Amino acid sequence: MPSLDRRRFIELGTTATAAAFAGCWGTSQSPTYTDWIPAAGESTLTAYLDLTVSRRTSKIDPVMPMFLPSSDDTSPSQFTPDLPAADEVDEPLLALPLRTGGALIAVSGLSLVVAGLGYLIDLEAPADGVTELFLANGTTIGTGEIDVARADDALRRGREGAFGDIAHEVVDEAGEFTIYEPTSDADAAVALSDAAVVVSDARSNVRTAIETWRGDRSRAVDDDETFEWVSNTAGSGDLLVGWVGPVELADYYWGSENPDPATDVVTQQASVLSSLTFAPESKEVRTDLALQSDDVPALSQSQLETQFELSGDRSSITIDGDRVSATTTFTEDDLDIDFVQPTETPTPTPVQSGADVPEEVANAVPDGAFEFTYKEAQGTVRVDFVKEVTADEVTVRAVETESETSTETPAVVSYLTVYVASGGDEVVVTATVDGVTGEVAREDVS
Repeated sequence: MPSLDRRRFIELGTTATAAAFAGCWGTSQSPTYTDWIPAAGESTLTAYLDLTVSRRTSKIDPVMPMFLPSSDDTSPSQFTPDLPAADEVDEPLLALPLRTGGALIAVSGLSLVVAGLGYLIDLEAPADGVTELFLANGTTIGTGEIDVARADDALRRGREGAFGDIAHEVVDEAGEFTIYEPTSDADAAVALSDAAVVVSDARSNVRTAIETWRGDRSRAVDDDETFEWVSNTAGSGDLLVGWVGPVELADYYWGSENPDPATDVVTQQASVLSSLTFAPESKEVRTDLALQSDDVPALSQSQLETQFELSGDRSSITIDGDRVSATTTFTEDDLDIDFVQPTETPTPTPVQSGADVPEEVANAVPDGAFEFTYKEAQGTVRVDFVKEVTADEVTVRAVETESETSTETPAVVSYLTVYVASGGDEVVVTATVDGVTGEVAREDVS
């Protein structure tokens, strides 16, 4: 990857930066990131973000912690990698995943942008494209439902921007993955399947990640007892960061930014994993930390509680030799902030349906243009575009959950996904042409 500076980050990193800090409340599930992390010898570094958490458990859309930066204006001048709002978080157990984890995830997202695949991170439709984004040592992995045809086209065409026009070509196959490399002499690679994308500025890293996921290489969680402990103790959450030291975090920061973690006892030489789990119904955020360090035995429990700012019956700490695990739960009152981003309910556009569909809409959407696939285990309906649609915008909405996603480029989109109610729902597709909207498809889900 070309060297990064602030200007280039600002120009290219808008989507990645927003995604990195768009943590929303939801229940955690066991993440799959450990399947991709190889046994690396001296050190291991990871970060993880679940992009679907806001849609998974709450009708609040989006639910944004107010201490995270957000903007409806996506012009480059509105985004910088400094993220001063996150810097204002003083609680150590919040600051570690937000600041350090956020920096690592931001660079991971930027790797997709540089490859021409930044569109795979879509905060307005988090069930589409990449739904889990994580770092496995020096490799970025995004998992979800990948439109291989569109991604293949984006890789071959390249992306114009501050990094230049980086086009890729197919060089190999690895099981279900197609491997691409830049047409230039850059030592980088992208691997693509319908369920994952793997990106690194070192070709060997991409192949290593795939081989680790397939079980052809040893995994850190199986071979490294320290990494196994930290990941089992604190490794499930919606946003997390961790390492088995020593690591060099400065590689993921810009200029004079300080890469050191938020407390003296958590260092780049130690081994640690810290996670956040968001709970929308109770407006709480839980933090978990597992730390192994030679400095722990020299500190008393009260000293460690002071370092981590633990107090009250909503916090706990356990010390065992050179290991310490801690957890605490924060509420709105604890942090003196509003956890829920206030949003105005938009005035719905009048929709005509059935025989009353406007002529311009009917002309833009042929009969049988959409196919519906209900995935009960995931609680989603995927709407595939099986015929060419020339509308200005297509919107898919689930009536009961109010989950909604849309595209203004239906000619190049092959599907949209929404979350549906488990007890039954209706999925409605509308199209807009020249400011006129009409219902063009509807499906009952039960």
